Amino acid sequence: MRIDHADPRRNFVAAHAGKASRHAVADRVDPSPWQYDYPVLRALRDDVEGLLRLAPARASGAMALDVGSLRSPYKAILTSLGYDVRTLDLTTDDGADFAGTAEATGRPDASVDLVLCTQVLEHVRTPWVAMREFHRILRPGGQLLITIPHVWFYHPHPGDYWRVTQEGIVALCDDAGFRVLEARTQGGAMLCFGQVVNFLAYGVLGAAGAPLYRASNAVFGAMDRLVPNELFALNMACLAERPA
Repeated sequence: MRIDHADPRRNFVAAHAGKASRHAVADRVDPSPWQYDYPVLRALRDDVEGLLRLAPARASGAMALDVGSLRSPYKAILTSLGYDVRTLDLTTDDGADFAGTAEATGRPDASVDLVLCTQVLEHVRTPWVAMREFHRILRPGGQLLITIPHVWFYHPHPGDYWRVTQEGIVALCDDAGFRVLEARTQGGAMLCFGQVVNFLAYGVLGAAGAPLYRASNAVFGAMDRLVPNELFALNMACLAERPA
């Protein structure tokens, strides 16, 4: 099918006209297996929490900046690890602490101990610029945790530019001067297939398809554990450090 290169968002906007987002902040940390997007939300939560707990301990009051977030769904995890959490989004109108973009946060040099950026960089036109910005605002020895989709549908909020591979997420970190501590995939081929099945069913059934999503999530989740194959993955995640 041809892409309307003058307005690539047109089909997405038409398909979602009049539909409000059903997501709540709690979905990121406590997703329900009856949800169509449970596979990605559960895998994302587990790896974000796991990678955060790998980061070196910080003194109470160390600053964490959640980039591209209004209310920081992982705030409770960060607070339990001793971080003082601040959020950054395009405006402060809806409650973010700071206004800015991933490429231009407006934060001072070496002022942040941890940057968290989950499911945001695919919406950034120049993610390599954003990575250099994260390096700038982190203190030496500070950590960066990023997650980016590998297999996902087009969702311009407000734009949607990129997907990354295993090499891609590591290259973003390396090229910006970070030292990679650990990289992970979220989900394998079976979980990706189940998530796509859920997407297609949700387009037809909406919330009424909850029993189908519950069955799909159980079956494909089990198959993913039995037949691991990370060549397809829902997301990539990476914990990196600005060298001291």
